[in-house]
Amino acid sequence: MKKLYVVILIALLTPIAVYAWNDCPYGTVNDPFPGQCPRYLDTNQNNICDHSESPISASLNNASTTGPSNDGSASDFTDIKGANSIPPENYNLISLITTTIILYLITYLLYLEELLNRSFYYHIWKYVLMVSFLATGITGLLLTIFINYGIFSSWNLTIDFWHAEFAIVMAVSTFLHLHLYWKQVKKVFKV
Repeated sequence: MKKLYVVILIALLTPIAVYAWNDCPYGTVNDPFPGQCPRYLDTNQNNICDHSESPISASLNNASTTGPSNDGSASDFTDIKGANSIPPENYNLISLITTTIILYLITYLLYLEELLNRSFYYHIWKYVLMVSFLATGITGLLLTIFINYGIFSSWNLTIDFWHAEFAIVMAVSTFLHLHLYWKQVKKVFKV
């Protein structure tokens, strides 16, 4: 019965992961300002979300605009030195969560089918947690050094992006780790 539940969960989560990787979750709908989507972004100041614009209309709008205004509005995105216009980071929250859970469920199903032994199954997720923890820690330490010593470079945004991505995987794999060691966790909280 467990196997059936795992297969159903995989089937339910797969479309979420697939559609979350698209640029616009609602398709090309030309979402007007202020936008109903939390990913609303308008770098070309045409009051239509850049994610929802069709490629043809986006290229026409980009050709007709001269770039962001310098009125200090919230829609201006400039890099740390203020020289180049850059869009804000979009983190892959939903897609990383669902993909990690799907991968976990697949390995869990293989474990239930006895195609993976318990030790190997546990080791996979220990290493996922350890690698994501180390990557989050190292990128966080680098960001702290950059901020404390005033180091401004194009690497700041890249490191910030990967710090957030690994932190998402780390958080999900921590909860999955609790599933793996549920008996030991219950013993900790027993009175």
